[in-house]
Amino acid sequence: MGALEQLVWPLPARLTAVALACTLSAAAVGSVAYGFGFRYAESLGATGMANLKSTHAQQALAVETANRVQLLQQVNRATETEALLYATVDRFTEEKRQLQERIPHVTTQYIAAPGAAAEPIPRCVFTAGWLRDYNTALGVPASGSGTATTTSEKATWPATGTDAELLESGVTPADILAHAQDYGVWARSNIAQLNALLDLQEKD
Repeated sequence: MGALEQLVWPLPARLTAVALACTLSAAAVGSVAYGFGFRYAESLGATGMANLKSTHAQQALAVETANRVQLLQQVNRATETEALLYATVDRFTEEKRQLQERIPHVTTQYIAAPGAAAEPIPRCVFTAGWLRDYNTALGVPASGSGTATTTSEKATWPATGTDAELLESGVTPADILAHAQDYGVWARSNIAQLNALLDLQEKD
């Protein structure tokens, strides 16, 4: 009986051993649970980051594709506008060529009355003053000045009735008609370019 009593632990010692075992078990379980929880959270974080990266990549690709489509559309519109502009200028040039062929017919002979025979057109004189005023009205620089003559510069013009004002300029009606053709092509081409630019901006 004495030997058995020696083998049986006292109650406080047994309680301490049980408490220690419970504590160790709880710590082990907590450690294992913490490890599982950490790995699970880490896995969720990695998955979320991968999904976010994938979403960003898809959005970037969609933006890049949209920008590429928009750029191609702009290039196509610009190309179409340029082709239309060149076709318009070519048409103006052809119209000018046809008009140039007519210059001799409308500047060398005339008919004084219906049914009368054609006869040479009387000589038409354009004075130097007339030519100067014509050029000034178009903004063409005065000879040697490099800048267009304005009304404020009238005082520097030759006096009325002087040789410099009334001498023949040498310009003929054919010259004026040819100049009008050149000026017309220039003006119409500028208008066509402006309209093409405005149309392109409206499309964009």
